[in-house]
Amino acid sequence: MTTSTDITTCTIDVSPVFLTLTADLSTKVFNVTDPDEPVGFVHEDQDLKVQVTVTLNGTLVNYLCDTELCVCLAFESCGSGPEGEFCQNITLEGDYDPCNTHCFVFEFDLPGGTLIAGPCGKQYDICITLGSRDCCGIPGFVFDSCKDFHISVLPAVKDHPDN
Repeated sequence: MTTSTDITTCTIDVSPVFLTLTADLSTKVFNVTDPDEPVGFVHEDQDLKVQVTVTLNGTLVNYLCDTELCVCLAFESCGSGPEGEFCQNITLEGDYDPCNTHCFVFEFDLPGGTLIAGPCGKQYDICITLGSRDCCGIPGFVFDSCKDFHISVLPAVKDHPDN
């Protein structure tokens, strides 16, 4: 998982080869009660915030005005466990117009209990899918996914019986 000094970034090609458009995806997981510190190991009862940053690169970026980017965040467990998906959309207009920025931040809130640890803990892969819709609402040519991110979930901390 990411830490403040070791950010994992995934670069994807989101359009055919003859068109130049790529995206750099990065993710950070934060404990809601201490949002200044990204975490890689969490307890299953912690409330989490997942921040996905999408940076678009290439000559086609400025032609995406008025289109909509969609980011879906999915969790796949190593072993049995719940799998979930969370999606958000940003319309590329106003502050998000490609003439103003090529960097877009999506934030997802995960309440405690969303990711279950089991008796010994569990590793989850975080898969990020980036898609788009054009100004008519038709799926656009921006599409790819990245599965380079992970998070470890530990059982909830309980008081020791000797305390």
